[in-house]
Amino acid sequence: YGVRIANKRLSVTPLSIPFDYFRESQFIELALVLDQCAKELGIDFVGGYTALVQKGMTGGEKALINSIPDMMAAGADRVCSSVNVATTKTGINMDAVRLLGFIIKAIAAKTPQGSGCARFVAFCNAPEDSPFVAGTFHGVGEPDVTINVGISGPGVILASIREAGQCDFETLSETIKKTAFKITCAGELIGRKVAKRLGIPFGIVDLSLAPKPVWGDSIAEIIEAMGIESAGAPGSTAALMLLNDSVKKGGMMASSSVGGMSGAFIPVSEDLGMVRAVKRGSLSLEKLEAMTSVCSVGLDMVAVPGDTPAETLSAILADECAIGISNNKTTALRIIVPPGAKVGDTIELGGLLGKAVIMPVSQFSSAGFINRGGRIPPTTRGVNN
Repeated sequence: YGVRIANKRLSVTPLSIPFDYFRESQFIELALVLDQCAKELGIDFVGGYTALVQKGMTGGEKALINSIPDMMAAGADRVCSSVNVATTKTGINMDAVRLLGFIIKAIAAKTPQGSGCARFVAFCNAPEDSPFVAGTFHGVGEPDVTINVGISGPGVILASIREAGQCDFETLSETIKKTAFKITCAGELIGRKVAKRLGIPFGIVDLSLAPKPVWGDSIAEIIEAMGIESAGAPGSTAALMLLNDSVKKGGMMASSSVGGMSGAFIPVSEDLGMVRAVKRGSLSLEKLEAMTSVCSVGLDMVAVPGDTPAETLSAILADECAIGISNNKTTALRIIVPPGAKVGDTIELGGLLGKAVIMPVSQFSSAGFINRGGRIPPTTRGVNN
């Protein structure tokens, strides 16, 4: 059909569930087996090195989480890991949030330039059927096996916006919707054809617009094409909301099998326009956090100084979870903490991960808050039966 498959991902049931009795060393051995299987099968990434701890941690879940840094260092290069620490219904497991700050620091210390952090994500309201790494896993409510398709296409959306010119907002929304409709139709067609050939059920189409580190395939460029001088300037959150909502509406018209995260990703290092905005000074960590309230995920592929305290990382994650449970949406944190890196440094991550510019973080401590422990209860939004 002339449609290029960017890469192939495999996800498994969260390993902490069937192997809850495992020790840390056994989880690492299991990851190495999965990594070898991926290499033999030509699979680019494997997801499911996952723990779902939104209300508490079992012994096995804690062992898996504690094993993540050593797993990353052991050579399981294609294995991705995720931990869900909050849901709208349960609130935020702050014990897990605190632990993950130290886990992220350990991953950074044990992998070159902290690059292992790109294969770890902490979630609030993690979807069980998303094909996107690093957060993909095969949810416990899923069938034995299924095909899920992630579509991309920021470049197509960008071209349509530029072609539309200086139109009003209703016309702009319609332009994005129609383009998203076409992209989704193509994605579902390919997914169903592959599923039919393999003789397994088709699952979902994830409508997320995922940028690549090349010009013309950037979410930041889309925001700027709408009339924002530089991504992150006032109006950027509104522009991103318009994009996200229009993509969802167009995609849902094209398919009854929409799932996953479905929206616009804003991974900084993977988007040349975002990198440029950080260098210009128009895009800060705080503005990115505001934008995560309307995009499909959260703070993604942001890089901060190597001396950032673990408690500060935990606090950033807690803020993302607060946005997630208050808005009943998926939020997440995928943050790079390269040892020794200073504000303004550039870290080359390579391939689709692009390059990260180290962003400043508040120097004020959040340790007193993070060290309280326990669980932040769910909001009234979670009590809706």
